[in-house]
Amino acid sequence: MTIPADTSRPRDPGEQVKASWRPMIGLALAQVLMSFNVAALPVSLGGMVEDFGVPPTTVSTAIVTYGLVVAALVMVGAKLGQRVGWVLIFRIMVAVFAVAELMMVLAPSIGWVIAAQALAGASAAIIVPALVALIAENYRDTQQATAIGSLGSARAFSGLSAFLIGGALGTLVGWRPVFAILIVVAIAVFLLSFTLRSDRGNDAISIDIVGAFIIGIAVVSLTLGFNNLNSWGLLTASPNAPFSVLGVSGAPVLIVLGIILGQAFFVWTRRRADSGRVPLISLE
Repeated sequence: MTIPADTSRPRDPGEQVKASWRPMIGLALAQVLMSFNVAALPVSLGGMVEDFGVPPTTVSTAIVTYGLVVAALVMVGAKLGQRVGWVLIFRIMVAVFAVAELMMVLAPSIGWVIAAQALAGASAAIIVPALVALIAENYRDTQQATAIGSLGSARAFSGLSAFLIGGALGTLVGWRPVFAILIVVAIAVFLLSFTLRSDRGNDAISIDIVGAFIIGIAVVSLTLGFNNLNSWGLLTASPNAPFSVLGVSGAPVLIVLGIILGQAFFVWTRRRADSGRVPLISLE
């Protein structure tokens, strides 16, 4: 009796084991969650105007609020992730994002919508760096490059689907079901987060609160200034300007303030690093 030869090949010690793509599904859906929310806001603008009886400019404040909060807190979000642990903070922020979308669905006034988008922006400020950190933690080499590329694809897909789904639902049903969809997506992301490789935070990491405050105000000032140059006035304040300084439009004033605070942030960061303390970001 002839015994068949063992054709199994011993694993090369240097060979990389392919990781499961299931965690990446959750990360891609998290990208969809944020991008769909942003894209759905302009689509829902008409429905909110009719529902709340407010002008379009008031509703658009929710869109601006989301972006400003993300820009102001994203650096702090990166530090929080390192301190608390990326998996844990990601899971918490996805849950908070779901709460924000629930506020959107149940919002009795435009103030609730603006508050909901501020909460969603604060969550996204931590989810954004968490996505990159978790991809680096769970994937290596070519899989890592593929995973990062998938985030871009998810962003494009969610933007297109938001216009299609949001437009259809907004016309046939109303704007609220658009954000109800995101609650379901957030629940799916939360459940899939348990497939992510666990990590531990580092309690030794300190957060530069002063630096975070300075750069946060600088980013908000620059964003508001550049976004409102046309409506508030390039130099002389227009009737639409909410405030002016000696007749000068508030937009260039905010831009100058943002530049000054930006320089102050660099001075503060260098001083903190020279004293041996950990800065918000390393200028090196």
